[in-house]
Amino acid sequence: MRRWRMVTAGLTGIVLGAGLALGGATSASAATVGHWGAFEVSGSARAYTGAVALPGFPETTFASTSRQAQVISGATTGQGPATPPGAVYGNSRNNTYLNQRPAFDQTNAQSAAVTTYTFAGGTPGAGGWSFVLGDIDADQATISATLANGQPASIAQLGYQGSYNSCSTVSPGGWSCPADPGGVAPGQDTPTWNAGTGVLVGNAAANDTSGASAWFTPTVSLGTLTITYQQRSGLPVYQTWFANRTSSLSGVATLDGAALPNTTVTVTAPNGTEYTTTTDDQGAYTFPALTQADGYQVAIATPDNATLQSTPGTISLRADVTDADVAFVTPPGTVAVSGTVVDTAGTPVADVPVTITDPATGTVLAEVVTDSDGAYTASGLPAATPVEASTPGATTVPATTGADGAATVVVQPLVLQAALSTISGRVTLDGAAPSSAVDVELVQDGEVVATTQAAADGTYDFRVLPGTYTVRTTAPVAGADGATEVAVTTTAGGTSSADFPFVTPVPVTVTQAGSVTYIDGTPVAGTTVTARPVDAGSGAVIVVTTNADGSYDLTGLTPGTDYRITVAGTDPQLVTSVTTGAAPTPVDFVLPLPTVDQPGTVTDSDGVAVADVPVVATPTGAGDPVSTTTAADGTFDLTGLAPSTEYSVVAGTGDQASAPQVVTTVATGSGTPLSIVVPAAVVTPTPTPSPTAPPESSGGTGTLPGSSVGGSTPGGPLAFTGAEITPAAIAAGILVLLGGGLLTFRAARNRRRTEHLQD
Repeated sequence: MRRWRMVTAGLTGIVLGAGLALGGATSASAATVGHWGAFEVSGSARAYTGAVALPGFPETTFASTSRQAQVISGATTGQGPATPPGAVYGNSRNNTYLNQRPAFDQTNAQSAAVTTYTFAGGTPGAGGWSFVLGDIDADQATISATLANGQPASIAQLGYQGSYNSCSTVSPGGWSCPADPGGVAPGQDTPTWNAGTGVLVGNAAANDTSGASAWFTPTVSLGTLTITYQQRSGLPVYQTWFANRTSSLSGVATLDGAALPNTTVTVTAPNGTEYTTTTDDQGAYTFPALTQADGYQVAIATPDNATLQSTPGTISLRADVTDADVAFVTPPGTVAVSGTVVDTAGTPVADVPVTITDPATGTVLAEVVTDSDGAYTASGLPAATPVEASTPGATTVPATTGADGAATVVVQPLVLQAALSTISGRVTLDGAAPSSAVDVELVQDGEVVATTQAAADGTYDFRVLPGTYTVRTTAPVAGADGATEVAVTTTAGGTSSADFPFVTPVPVTVTQAGSVTYIDGTPVAGTTVTARPVDAGSGAVIVVTTNADGSYDLTGLTPGTDYRITVAGTDPQLVTSVTTGAAPTPVDFVLPLPTVDQPGTVTDSDGVAVADVPVVATPTGAGDPVSTTTAADGTFDLTGLAPSTEYSVVAGTGDQASAPQVVTTVATGSGTPLSIVVPAAVVTPTPTPSPTAPPESSGGTGTLPGSSVGGSTPGGPLAFTGAEITPAAIAAGILVLLGGGLLTFRAARNRRRTEHLQD
């Protein structure tokens, strides 16, 4: 009989295994995957607290004396897939990280900020998770830790993996970094790790660069991790990421080769943290995301009258494990019965105790509890024996167990006549049903008594006996706000509600108001005001336009963040946003008054362009005149004129001045060119002396016609032709004078000779 029973159990196991393979009971396990931590922070300068959430990772909290700690979205800055940690955990894009500053921006040890992370129960163990420090350049970070038992960890146990640069220029797929100081291409800087002191220090020049990073994978279970951050120059900031790699752990629980449903499974991590779930109707269970580590243990409570046949033992979870099966057997000659508990309407009732007794002796053979489907199984019963199944409020049902090795006997349903209770509710995210399935558990006295999965619209319900319960679930998305446990007390025939209204956290933002005016106080409407974080990636770029009265309000700024606010036409202003609400002090900008241009051309009455002529524009009302001078081609450009203003424009001065032209300037830009005409210039040159004519033959003195030399000038001066005296004409005049002098000298000599002959 024992042999036949074992054969039957083996065949049952084969059929069950085939059914699980075909039905995909274990294929639902989540695949090995990497995750980046979700940060949250609260508090104020030098008194921050926060938490980091990772799937399958112990609860992680931190406290910091940083003067600024803020959670960054990771939309623009992160660890790309080609960085060393990105190759292990995947791209961190759109996953949060923590930005922090020193306690004070001074170069001394007293100004350092201390941030300590505490891991509840300790981290899982060697490997499986890492932390990354970024933007270590004009600063340094000293790293220390304690073991899970409270003893100091060695520097080697921090697991320094290496230094690198996360800029896309050297890590494809990474973020786009600006050039380093001095025009050096980005991606060149890396920090230096001192394995003797545990100090990660930036470049020797303490220049503010981008992308300098290092990563660590601790080799032991840590209880705390401390980062002491210190400035070396400027206003540095550093970044912190946490990441882990998870794998799924799944298996099947059986009793005598048959599925063992609705049974609690406990997995104990190497650090002692326990995770629980329950087997489904096929006896299968899954833990979809546990941090990779060695030393996991699986435990399942031994059913009544059964013994443990096989267990997976210690599990090394470095990849998905799908065969962590646990098998129980009952002693030879024992069998099992199964059944259900329903109400008068035939609805299954969960968490109902069922007792199996021997009616002949009154001996209790087994005590079990129905699962969420109202089903139960009682094992270890004597074969071919009359038994009774009972529960308070229902008529006892008799049955006879099967022969040794025979199939499980199904007992008639127990029908509860007592008034039952209903616990119902809905799981929502921002008022709507979650996009993925959500499990809901019913807990009593610390034990999970029923599990169900919320429907597509997020609703669920349990039919139970009156009592006090706790309903619990998990957040539908990481970081969602809302209670995960609700306590309820049910009454006979009553309905209790336990809703789980989760909300997606909205980033906390602050505002900064101000105004833009001209120097004379006139408001500037419709101009653009831009607030850009000084540290790239530490917040969104906010752009607004001024209102009709010149005011603006920058909303959506990240609290406690340095911003550069700019308005075209004036110098930018640096501000640090407030930590809550609206900034009390406005940021105002004053612009110089706007001006426009008025071009034109000046010609004379003959149409010839006139150069070097002054042009003056005088306001017909109040205001100062504006002047310029024509170029060689007669053009001019009057700059600095008030827009939409009437001016009188005159070219030239005195008798050579043009008639005024009245023009109204344009509102912006440059006006239509003017054409101005000035009179043609008439210039009288200085008279030039005429050469002396030779004496007449009679020996008297005389003058050349039109000459003023030696007497009157009845002919007047030579007429001015308008031509300039050239060097050739001057030379010719000199030659004429020399020639005249020579003739006079010869005439005088001839005269003396004649007088001598006459004597």
